[in-house]
Amino acid sequence: MKDTKRYTRVAICCVAVLATGLVLSCSDDWDAHYDGLPRPTRTLWQEITARPELADFAKLLKSHGYDKFLDSGQRYTVWAPTGTIDTTLVTGENMTSDEVMEQVVKNHIARGVIAASSVVNDTIKVLNGKPMPFVSEGGVPHFNGSPAKSFNIECSNGDLHILDHQAVYNNNVWSYLRQDADFSNITNYLYSFNKLEFVPELSTPGGVVNGEQVYTDSVFVLTNELWGQIGYLNDEQRNYTMLVPVNDCWDRLVDKFKGFYHYSEDEEPELADKYACRSILDALVFETRSQSSTSDYWESTSGKLFYRPQDAGGLFEGTEAIGCSNGQILKAADVNLSPYQVLNSDIVVEAENIGDYLLAANYYDENQDRPVFVAAANTGVSSSYYMKFTSTNMLRGATVTYAIPNVLSCAYDIGIVFVPMNLTRNGWSSSIDTKKGRVDVELNDKYTNEKLAVGGIEIPGDKVDTIWVAQGYHFAYCDYFPDRVSMEDAKISLKIVSTPKRSESDYTRDLYIDCILLKPSIDGDLSDEE
Repeated sequence: MKDTKRYTRVAICCVAVLATGLVLSCSDDWDAHYDGLPRPTRTLWQEITARPELADFAKLLKSHGYDKFLDSGQRYTVWAPTGTIDTTLVTGENMTSDEVMEQVVKNHIARGVIAASSVVNDTIKVLNGKPMPFVSEGGVPHFNGSPAKSFNIECSNGDLHILDHQAVYNNNVWSYLRQDADFSNITNYLYSFNKLEFVPELSTPGGVVNGEQVYTDSVFVLTNELWGQIGYLNDEQRNYTMLVPVNDCWDRLVDKFKGFYHYSEDEEPELADKYACRSILDALVFETRSQSSTSDYWESTSGKLFYRPQDAGGLFEGTEAIGCSNGQILKAADVNLSPYQVLNSDIVVEAENIGDYLLAANYYDENQDRPVFVAAANTGVSSSYYMKFTSTNMLRGATVTYAIPNVLSCAYDIGIVFVPMNLTRNGWSSSIDTKKGRVDVELNDKYTNEKLAVGGIEIPGDKVDTIWVAQGYHFAYCDYFPDRVSMEDAKISLKIVSTPKRSESDYTRDLYIDCILLKPSIDGDLSDEE
């Protein structure tokens, strides 16, 4: 979904959309509305222009072409504000002044006929998609907080209610971020991704000049790449809960997360801020309606799980709820968030992805060895593939080196998942004898020129088995480059050497590898396997 906005050289209102979108009439209800009484002859537009106290609103309607619709046979309900129109009520949407005024208009008109009463209790969706409460307070109908001075003024094409003052514009989650100066730091970050994209198919061509098409009405679409990642916070059809840290809290979180993005001096210093900010967002946005009422966990739009966030000590503790037209903002002076709650994703290098991650391989049959597909279910093999490296040297076992991508500057448990010889495409084979394995492993970090060597690791060879090479190994420098095209210049690598001698007949010198696994560890031990 994209939020479409017009930025034109020739002012053309978007009233054509209304002409097609408002043909839904409720003629049956309209006939019942009068119950045999004489029908009024004035249209909504005629009634509005006949009332001096609505002069400002009438001028606004006419300037945006709504006089034509309110003077037609289509059915509307209008809540007309008296007095001066306040344009400052609509902000934060990157709108032009004309678009702001049109939002004021749409904020006071709804499709169909909606009557008022001393007991009315309804929520109305007006033309800009905002839900507006229409409720009785003390026997007086109120439209989003604005009391009606008079109401149920029947017109030939709808009902008119006259308000004491202009109804408040209900900001959605996205636009409200700009309403509170306490949110300026996170808002500046989010809005920095705003981009206007020209849409020629929605624009009005005006001819060809010097061989190039020009347009009399150029339409641009406001986009933001973050919407597709954390949620379309400007979408009135969604219902979001967004945890929003105030400026001091946001800065503290960024500093805390930057510790996991400690890049070498050769990299741009802005990278740490860039990825720290982006990571924090993964914990802040939730689609309210998608949360299960039977689960103890809330899942963010980025797939992160948080245990009972509303409870004491939870993610939402101490926040102030602010209602928005498409959900709520939880204003937070402090956020109980550990980076490990967000940055807890395993790094999994699938061994079969030799084209992406295999840096070097020796003493194996490169012409015949291919990824082995395991069609059988419940074997424990990730992604249904593993890689077999067959030793071709009489004196040496197969040797492979894999690149390890996207490590953060934190501690990891490092493991290798080995597969037994008798696991075939169709599952376990009783006709293939299993053998043990033995490997030497070397982790190479070119940032620090440090090597971690672990020798003589025994592989039982009778099951899919995770062998932990190291626990709580801390990487001094971050190697997180999610847009990296090639791993040829990888700084972190893992070398695996099959070491059994030819004389050890109960051992295989081949390598059967499912994947390499790195699990972020807290206090040096996060893995749940020994």
